[in-house]
Amino acid sequence: MSRMQTLAQALQRMLSAVHIPVTQEWIGLDNAAERILACDIYSPLDVPAFDNSAMDGYAVRFADVADERRLKVVGQSLAGHPFDGDIAIGGCVRITTGAMVPAELDTVLMQETVTKRSDGHDEFIELQQRPKAGQHVRLRGSELQQGQLVLRKGQRLGPLHLGVLATLGIARVAVYPQLTVGVLSSGDEIKQAGTPLGVGDVYDSNRIVIKTILKRLGYQVVDYGWVADDPLHLTQVFQRAAGEVDALVTSGGVSVGDADHTRQVLESLGQMNFWQVAIKPGKPFAFGTLGACAFFGLPGNPVSAVMTLEQLVIPALAKRAGWVDALQVSSLHHPEAVQADLVGMTAAGTYPLISAKAQQPLRKKAGRMDFQRVNLSVVEQQAVIEPVGLDSSGMLTSLLYANAWTWLEQDRADVAVGQTVLVQLKSPWLW
Repeated sequence: MSRMQTLAQALQRMLSAVHIPVTQEWIGLDNAAERILACDIYSPLDVPAFDNSAMDGYAVRFADVADERRLKVVGQSLAGHPFDGDIAIGGCVRITTGAMVPAELDTVLMQETVTKRSDGHDEFIELQQRPKAGQHVRLRGSELQQGQLVLRKGQRLGPLHLGVLATLGIARVAVYPQLTVGVLSSGDEIKQAGTPLGVGDVYDSNRIVIKTILKRLGYQVVDYGWVADDPLHLTQVFQRAAGEVDALVTSGGVSVGDADHTRQVLESLGQMNFWQVAIKPGKPFAFGTLGACAFFGLPGNPVSAVMTLEQLVIPALAKRAGWVDALQVSSLHHPEAVQADLVGMTAAGTYPLISAKAQQPLRKKAGRMDFQRVNLSVVEQQAVIEPVGLDSSGMLTSLLYANAWTWLEQDRADVAVGQTVLVQLKSPWLW
C-alpha cells in the first residue's frame, strides 16, 4: 500500500487517472442546462446584427445638429419594423429602443431632451441640448463579431450561456455524455430514516447529502442504497456498478476496522490507486478503479465524507465529465508547503482562498492539512474568522452552521489570535 498522500499529491494522482470524454452528443438548448460543452462556439453573426437605438427618441444626422436646433420628423423606425425611405438633410425619424438606425443617421436623441412641435402639416423637434456624436447607438458587432470565439469547450452550460447561444441563433450544441455516478452507504450500524434505531445504530445521512450534491452538479445519480458489512454483498454491488456507472462513490468501510471490507473488495475486483490522505477530517479516503469505473471511497463520518467529496471527488468527477472550466488548473501547487505560490483556487478550482485573521485561537497538530469549520465576516474592513464551536467530524451541523472552512497547512500547529489563515467559502451546492 502506498504511503499517505498530501492533498496536492492525491489530487494529482486522481486527475492523472481520470480522462475527459472522447464522445459527444447533440442536444437542443431546452435540454442543455447543466451539460458540459464539447466544442468551442464561434459567433455565426455580428451582435448586434445592425446599428440600433439604445433609447426611445429620435435618430438624427449629427452633422445636422451642429448648428441647427430644429429638425423635421419624416417617419419612424420601430423594433422589427425599420424605416424605409430617404431622409433629406435636416430630417430625423422617431425611433424606439432596439429599432434599426437608418443608414443615413448616426446619433439618437433621448425623447426627454427634445420638444415636439407641429405647423399643422409637418412635425418637428426642437433640441433642448447639444448631443454627442454617436450617442445612444449600439453599433453593429459591438458585442460580438462574426467568427469571434464566444464559449470554450469544457464549460458547464448555465442560463447565461444558453441565453448567449440563443442570441446567436444556435438551436443545438454538442455536449459530453452526462456523467453517471453511483452512490452507496455501507456499515452494519447504518439505519435508514423512518426505521427504529437499535443500540449502537445511527441514521444514514451521508447518502442523501452526497446524492443531492451530485445532482446539483448536473450528474445522473444511481442509488445503490445501503450495503451491510458483508464482502459477498459488497462484491455483487461493486460488480453491478462497474458495468452501469462512470464512477462509484461510497461512504464507510475504508477505515482499518475488522468490518471495513470496502478496500479489500475493491482490491479484489479492481485496482487501489491510493488510500489515506493527510487531511483532517477525511484521512481514510480511498481512490481506485473498477474497470472503466472510477472508485471513490469516502470515510463514514459525515463531515469527513462531505469534505473529501468537496476537496477530492468533485475535481476528479469534473474532469471525468469534461468540465474543464471547473478545474482552471494547469498545474497543482502544494498549498501546505508553498503558501506564497498558491494558485489561489480551491481543490474544486472554483473559488479563491481568502486571507483572514483569527479572532479566536485554533488548536491544531502538525502533520495533516486541517479544514476547520468557521464563520467568515468583515470587521473594520478586515476579513476575520471564528470557529463554529462544533469541530467533530461526526457533527454535520458544524458544516450547516459554518459559512467557510480553513486551509491550515499540513506543517502548521496552533493558530494564535490575530494570525492569518486561508479560508474557503462554503460552496453553493452545500447551501
